[in-house]
Amino acid sequence: MNTPAETRGSKPTYRFGFWTAAVTAGLTVVTFALALMALPNSVPYPFTSDVIAEQWPMDYVWMYPAMVLMLLFVALLAAIHEYAPAARKTYSLLGLSFGIIAAAILIIDYYIQATVMQPSLEKGQLDGWAILTQYNPNGVFIALEEIGYLLMSLALLCAAGAFMRKDRIERSIRYLFTVNFALVVIALVVVSALRGIDRGDVFEIIVITVVWLTLIIGAVLAALVFRRAAR
Repeated sequence: MNTPAETRGSKPTYRFGFWTAAVTAGLTVVTFALALMALPNSVPYPFTSDVIAEQWPMDYVWMYPAMVLMLLFVALLAAIHEYAPAARKTYSLLGLSFGIIAAAILIIDYYIQATVMQPSLEKGQLDGWAILTQYNPNGVFIALEEIGYLLMSLALLCAAGAFMRKDRIERSIRYLFTVNFALVVIALVVVSALRGIDRGDVFEIIVITVVWLTLIIGAVLAALVFRRAAR
């Protein structure tokens, strides 16, 4: 039988995983708090009313830490992949792969809002604004967030396979990541059944909330796992 040392990562990897998980949890709390403070008011089409000017730039501030958070999410999944026993590395690698795709989508989404939409708003250059702006509940921004956070929840589900010990912490991580994915799928089905293809931003708000709360708790638990492994 292989020993843990033969199937898992090294102590430097675990220390990296600990600090990555700890910073991820903290930054997720900060990003979540900023996003809650910046929840935009309803803006009618073509989404250029004075309400936007009154809320700017607060509506965009949270996107900057969110972009950093996406990079940390990938780093955390990489550490989890190294922690996974050999028999489970296929699942953790899938999680890392889905996480990279999700992070790329969301970084692009947020970067466009922060560096394209803000100057366009400030200069009054609003051609094509309606389809791209975050204020459009049926726009590109919301759609990319939906698929991005759906993939994040799938990545966490796959990463759950790396935590196979029967102790309380790893069992809690498996349960948390599995329930996270189940809740996201149920929310998508229910919202789609009630609203059809015109989901607006209802599902987007739900999936972000579920994934960020899961990431806060899960990252704290993962930090405890990595700290124990490093010892």
